[in-house]
Amino acid sequence: MEKKHDSVDVIKREFAQTLPGVDVGAATITGRVRRTNFHLNRNAEEVFNSFNTTGASFDVLAALYAAGPPYQMTPTDFYRGHMMSSAGVTARLDVVERAGLAARSRDPRDRRGVIVTLTKTGQKLVRDVAQALYRRQAFVQKVYTERERRQVLNLLKRLLNSLERLGSGTTLPDYQAAIGPWVREFPALDPWLVEFLLVIAMLTGRINRETDRLLHDLNVSRTAMIILAALRRSGDPQRLSPSELSQAAMLSSAGMTAQLDQLEERGLVRRSPHPEDRRALYVTLTRPGQKLVDKAIETYNAGHKRMLSGLASSERQALDILLRKLLIALEASNGAKPSKD
Repeated sequence: MEKKHDSVDVIKREFAQTLPGVDVGAATITGRVRRTNFHLNRNAEEVFNSFNTTGASFDVLAALYAAGPPYQMTPTDFYRGHMMSSAGVTARLDVVERAGLAARSRDPRDRRGVIVTLTKTGQKLVRDVAQALYRRQAFVQKVYTERERRQVLNLLKRLLNSLERLGSGTTLPDYQAAIGPWVREFPALDPWLVEFLLVIAMLTGRINRETDRLLHDLNVSRTAMIILAALRRSGDPQRLSPSELSQAAMLSSAGMTAQLDQLEERGLVRRSPHPEDRRALYVTLTRPGQKLVDKAIETYNAGHKRMLSGLASSERQALDILLRKLLIALEASNGAKPSKD
């Protein structure tokens, strides 16, 4: 039987039942962008595994490749322009350098600085992986009609442009600079697919950064917010199992345990034995947790509404329908696979 709903439809229904006054319209669109990117990344993991590499390593190699000959960047370029932390950049560079895919050397312009260069082996790997990635994701083209493909890409690019103007105080990759090398390097591939995959990834990065900024003053992380919101909308007694929360937050069991440890330490959730199975646990939202998440939901929804202010109401509706169509196909294909994070 053809799937008629996506996971965001379920979230909307739960909010309507438990918090009917909450407007989640904008958050459904940004949520579909993020979930689409999540499933596309899941597909990409299959490709990375076949080349004995990881998404984290490929991000570094792809950034170097996109810089163009001589394929060089400084570590500062990575964490300023490619959504990576300083510590994260160092760890990733250690991995790709050990694999002979990149090399660090002294910056001739600054003896205290370092230059990272993509090796010939690294260049070949990027080309081979990119070709395989596009083959793996090519089914996306079949989800949409030709008219829908043009429409969804145009709307996503306009949303990306409006988010660039909104800004979060962080330098992020320029769209044209990011897309150009891939279109030039792979002329035989459909440029629509190349652009679509990149714009979804870049939009997700911008949405995440802006969401982090919104939640900063509440001292709650994006993932913690998702967990608390799942409990809040679950209805009385606002109680779910760790596995249900893992599915809601797209986290692995280990990742969820770590998150729940932090939330319980802050007194925002409470874990207790299942009344009928003492080997199982329930997670319950506490009063302080409910108070915090109600503020966070209000801040989150208002902020995401601002993110979409560059699109007219009819355009937001059209984008929502198009993203929903793809997400239904992705979830039907991939199933509910939690993240390894």
